[in-house]
Amino acid sequence: MSSKYKKLFQNTILFSIGSMGSKLISLLLVVVFTHHLNPQEYGEVELISVIINLCLPFVTLSIYDAVLRFVMKDNEDQGSVLRNGLAICALVGLVFLSGSVIGILFFGLETNTLVIAAIIFAQSINLVFAQYARGTGRIKLYVINGLLTAILIFSIVSVLLIYFHVGIMGYFIGMVISFTISNIMLFCFSGNVVEMMVKAPWDGNLMKRMLLYSLPLIPNTLMWWVMDTSDRLLIQSFLGLAANGYYAVANKIPVILNTLSAIFMQAWQLSAIEEGEQKDRDRFYSSVFNAFASFMIIVSAIILCVLKWGFGIALGSEFYEAWKFVPIQLFAVIFCSFSAFIGVIYAVQMRTNQVFITSFVGAALNIGLNLLLIPRIGLYGAAVATTISFFLRLDRTLTTNKKICPDTHSIHHAFASAHCTGHPILISLSNDNPSATY
Repeated sequence: MSSKYKKLFQNTILFSIGSMGSKLISLLLVVVFTHHLNPQEYGEVELISVIINLCLPFVTLSIYDAVLRFVMKDNEDQGSVLRNGLAICALVGLVFLSGSVIGILFFGLETNTLVIAAIIFAQSINLVFAQYARGTGRIKLYVINGLLTAILIFSIVSVLLIYFHVGIMGYFIGMVISFTISNIMLFCFSGNVVEMMVKAPWDGNLMKRMLLYSLPLIPNTLMWWVMDTSDRLLIQSFLGLAANGYYAVANKIPVILNTLSAIFMQAWQLSAIEEGEQKDRDRFYSSVFNAFASFMIIVSAIILCVLKWGFGIALGSEFYEAWKFVPIQLFAVIFCSFSAFIGVIYAVQMRTNQVFITSFVGAALNIGLNLLLIPRIGLYGAAVATTISFFLRLDRTLTTNKKICPDTHSIHHAFASAHCTGHPILISLSNDNPSATY
């Protein structure tokens, strides 16, 4: 096995360990929440988590993405890149904290606002350090830090909830302390970062280029959130809460496939950047895409084979019919993952404006198709709308940027495989009444 393929495989395994470990610890934290918070408090924790994740790209200007990309460029000073990333996060974060204090003192905002601002500030610094560690080849540090942060959050929050009975404030405090400790760890083990930043020359042009790279990525997270949320809101509006429950259950299976794709993308991003200037880049991109596409399609085929049997065993009879929406949602995840693969190549080529455009087009199409299809064919409409929007998003990417994409033979082969995998299932679905509400 070539060294670059071996490195990609090893990084994928490491990121898998980190991601799965963190998710397992998060599930354990849910157990603690459900025993020591009432439903209203737990709902508030979930809502605040969503707000934090939505605020982070805006507060940080997505500069952590630029840190990863620029620190891996041979002609850039790593100290300058890290210093610029930390400076932007610190400046915007302090403004955010100051605004929270002013809001509490003069406009009657709750004191929780300041703690939330502190979480966002600590997490933004953590993202910059983590992406710096990842970009400088400290993958084990990146993974260990992620696991350590999850363990710290679980341990500190559990102690505060179980023994001190401080409610959701325990969650806030635990988050701040955990990310602060994580930041100290990354600072200590990422090399002599202080000396490196002090000695690095000031480069205003680098700051400008980093911002030009990161700013188009700010709305990207919001676009993904819009696509996910619009499905649920429109389903509830047109079909009611019960239909939303069916769709949520069906969506749990594609989430597994999407998680596997997201793990691989972390490793693929590093390899794509490292090989971006090599002569055999196109062959490498195409061979990796072929392997990735084959993996996604094989996993989808396995899921489809056990789908009805698994739903019959694991779920109550009321939710069994939700299996019908899973195959279409799997197609959506496949098209989404192919698009994400090529989106990484966009980032390598410093064309993040294209990432924004394609994300915006996909979100707009999804909302429009949901409005058109859900009233006509119910939950099938939501699943089909998502699939079509991801397919058209991928198609636009391929047709407008042929020079940087894997060869068309690879793409066509992947589409043919996906069609062969899902065709029998779609035929069986056609025997059902597609105009049924759910």
